[in-house]
Amino acid sequence: MKPSINLLFCICLLAAAAIPQSGMGQDPDLPTPWVSYPSANNTAYGVYHFRKTFDLATVPKSLAVHISADNRYELFVNGSRVCFGPAKGDLITYKYDIIDLAPFLKPGKNLLAVLVFNLGQDKPMAFISAQTAFLFRSEAPAFAFLNSDQNWKVYQNPAYDPIGYRELKHWEWVKGYYACGPGDEVFADRYPWGWEQPGFDDSGWRAPEILAFENAPPWKLVPRNIPFMDTHPEKPGRIRKSTGVEVPAGFLEGKTRFTIPADRKATVLFDYDRFTMGYPELTTDKGAGSSIKIRYAEALYTEPNVKAHRDSVNGLTMYGVFDIFHPDGQLRTFRPLWKRAFRYIELEIETGNQPLELVALQSQYSGYPYPDMGTFHSNDPRLNAIFETGLRTLRMCSGETYYDTPYYEQLCYGGDNRPISAISLYNSTDDRLFREAMRLYPQSANRETRLFKSAYPSRFDFDMGTWSLAWIQSLWDYYTVRGDSAFVSQFAQPIEEVLDFFQRSLDESTGLLGPMRTQNFIDWSIDRGSLPYNVVPWEKGQSAILSLYFALSLDSAAQLFRHTGRMDHAEKWERISAGIKTAVYAHCWDADKGLMADYPDKSRYSQHTSILAILCDAVAPAMQSDLLDRLLSYPDFDEVASSYFSFFLFKAMQKTDREDLIVNHLGFWEHFLDRGHTTFGETGFPSHDRSDCHAWSAHPSYFLLSSVCGIKPGDIGFHTVVIQPHLGNLTELEASMPHPLGRISVSYRKNGKSWSAEIELPEGMTGAFVYAGKRYLLRGGRERVRG
Repeated sequence: MKPSINLLFCICLLAAAAIPQSGMGQDPDLPTPWVSYPSANNTAYGVYHFRKTFDLATVPKSLAVHISADNRYELFVNGSRVCFGPAKGDLITYKYDIIDLAPFLKPGKNLLAVLVFNLGQDKPMAFISAQTAFLFRSEAPAFAFLNSDQNWKVYQNPAYDPIGYRELKHWEWVKGYYACGPGDEVFADRYPWGWEQPGFDDSGWRAPEILAFENAPPWKLVPRNIPFMDTHPEKPGRIRKSTGVEVPAGFLEGKTRFTIPADRKATVLFDYDRFTMGYPELTTDKGAGSSIKIRYAEALYTEPNVKAHRDSVNGLTMYGVFDIFHPDGQLRTFRPLWKRAFRYIELEIETGNQPLELVALQSQYSGYPYPDMGTFHSNDPRLNAIFETGLRTLRMCSGETYYDTPYYEQLCYGGDNRPISAISLYNSTDDRLFREAMRLYPQSANRETRLFKSAYPSRFDFDMGTWSLAWIQSLWDYYTVRGDSAFVSQFAQPIEEVLDFFQRSLDESTGLLGPMRTQNFIDWSIDRGSLPYNVVPWEKGQSAILSLYFALSLDSAAQLFRHTGRMDHAEKWERISAGIKTAVYAHCWDADKGLMADYPDKSRYSQHTSILAILCDAVAPAMQSDLLDRLLSYPDFDEVASSYFSFFLFKAMQKTDREDLIVNHLGFWEHFLDRGHTTFGETGFPSHDRSDCHAWSAHPSYFLLSSVCGIKPGDIGFHTVVIQPHLGNLTELEASMPHPLGRISVSYRKNGKSWSAEIELPEGMTGAFVYAGKRYLLRGGRERVRG
């Protein structure tokens, strides 16, 4: 029996736990054996295969090896795919994976086979690369003969051509900005089929070139610190339509093939019934001279800028990313080099003088392996669907980093991570992905401004001030639920550097932020791009939105410093924050409207500014509930909060003890579901209907647990709990959330004026249940309360 991928996770995690974060796990003076294809262009597109055959008299109990590559690798042992990597990072902390090979080996002849690829100029924006390279080494000196050197064999695969989206007509590829790398065009008659199998003839392959560096290799290696991705097969749910061919029943179940006759054009549209991501695998037979365009989309379109209902297909057009496969007449399986995201896959087939048989289509899912997550089930099916769809959105936006959108970008943005991390921290106790995103982000700091790139890892060449501030807010959110002083303390210097930049930008005459040499983003505008925009020329500054966002971040930083013993720093930033709030109130509060204006000239008003005024106490606490009512009812805002910025709106509801309002302000998410979404989209605005899967919009899966169920930390670190539900019209609700000590479960029933609650806390945890004006003490185990 072959080892399962779950066994591999355990093997790799146990090995990684024993390796220090700072080095390779053995003598640091030994050279790192990086190799490449001889005379390969260092940075150009290329696909390479490495093989190493060796004999073993007996299989060792364990055999830990390190493997890495630039850009990526896939490892096969004795013909079976074992893993792929390395996890995304940067050259400062470039990842290598630790694998125990022993479970995959056998006595006698064994084969290591590794696919290495560099996607060249169009590689995903999240790939940070030095040059094409491959590393393999054994931890045990007795197995040093496995190390990557000139005793391996290497071959450059001529079957691949990149489909560069820069050269394609805009709509031939995909709407809007795209950053997930090129498509693959693969010619089967050029492919070295069976290269990963024992017995393949590699006698004509070359010896690798050992890379030499003047000083040190450009990759500063650290071991992988997140688990390998969850991998499992998925199949399409339905065939929605076809032209030029009739698909027989049983194809999706693998019971039958179907044939496209010679000299025929045909299309087949497959529907996975929900958005997913991973590696599609198309198996064909016969059909030499055919071509198959494999197109991926979230939805179909009524016209280039307008997506239809996500379940609709008739009379609509398929735009999207694609690969192209050219069969060679044999039984072959096409699989792209990098993951795709999709709900729909359309095959556009053109046969030559031979008929083509389609044998199978499936996909290998690839996403972060979250353990058991939160649960929510009430007598309101709408809320249940919103919660589950939110968790699915989180899973689809979690890989080797958080993703903004798996279809368009797969980038880890500092601002997106604020709501994403809230969902993750409440629905999983596995914080490794969060910590990796937080650790990587400050490594992108600009040498002059010390601000971070908008997304990282990325090759962006600009920084983003507000997203650097959002990173600070996310650290404070993490600290409140985990109390991890050691983790947050390491970021004291980058926190200070980000705040210093904004402090230097304060206008002495007004106390608001003046001109700044950075890009800033608060939210998408309804119809004018993004906020803030140049209503008052940005060169003059004076934006209340940005000033209050800075103040909110100062408050987060001050709390972090206060709780980690940096009292002088906390007091300094508290003073500056108080000054900004006073200045914004003095210049931007409109007493007649009862709102905070966006600028001192009171020319524009957005929900955002008044929401931030509540969150950072720029208006007195006694005024905040009235301000919340006003910003929810004022009819003439120039801008309103999107599904993303509703995270801050719901936070304002929490702060004013108006959490009962949350379930009545879920219109964006109801609209998503009404439009057939299986994940939540980017804004909820019809004018910005780009991405169907954006985890910053999935935050109701956090608020349904924290506000509707009422489960909140009772102290810093969540050692105790306060449960204060806001049930509204709900009469039944059962929910649970994972906690480092165990699972917190709640069950509520209401019948007229009577109610009951059943609460179960992990052993050793204490807390309180607050409802109907009474407070009940809780201990570990199950408690029942009635009223």
